[in-house]
Amino acid sequence: MTREQILKLFPDATDDQITNLLNQSNGELAKEKEKTKAYKANAEKAADLQKRIDELETDNLSEVEKVNKALEEANKTIADLQKNNAIRDQREAAMTNFKITAEQAKAVVKDDGSLDYAELGKIMSEKETAAAQAKEKEIAGNQANPNGGSAGGDTKTDAEKTAEAIGKTLSGSNKAAESIVESYLK
Repeated sequence: MTREQILKLFPDATDDQITNLLNQSNGELAKEKEKTKAYKANAEKAADLQKRIDELETDNLSEVEKVNKALEEANKTIADLQKNNAIRDQREAAMTNFKITAEQAKAVVKDDGSLDYAELGKIMSEKETAAAQAKEKEIAGNQANPNGGSAGGDTKTDAEKTAEAIGKTLSGSNKAAESIVESYLK
């Protein structure tokens, strides 16, 4: 405020009163300026502190996000391993229960863990056919020739082998006996 402004407001004021009023006004103004400077400094500090807090929160969030992402990856890996173990266990059970090979078990138990019943039926049918053929072959191999001959086979029973050994021993050096024994052995 200036002297002229005070005189306009208080036309009866004396010079001393105006000086006192101006001194008082300037003193209060100086105090308020000091307070303003202090508030401004505090505001700058507060802004700086808020900026730091925001940076820390951002850093913490990014760290938390990184940890969460790593946790998600670990959980996914665990789930994949559990799924693979379950499929492996199913295949082992199929091998044991159905008496099939590992390759057949892999065809029966799919990679998603489901069973392929058509493939299982095909494998079981093949096994039954192979078992039937093997049994037929075994039965045919153990049957004697209906005419009593050996059908060209060179296999001799234990009794035939024993008789041959005895005949050769008894014929000894006698050529006639030896030729008779040989004719029976042929």
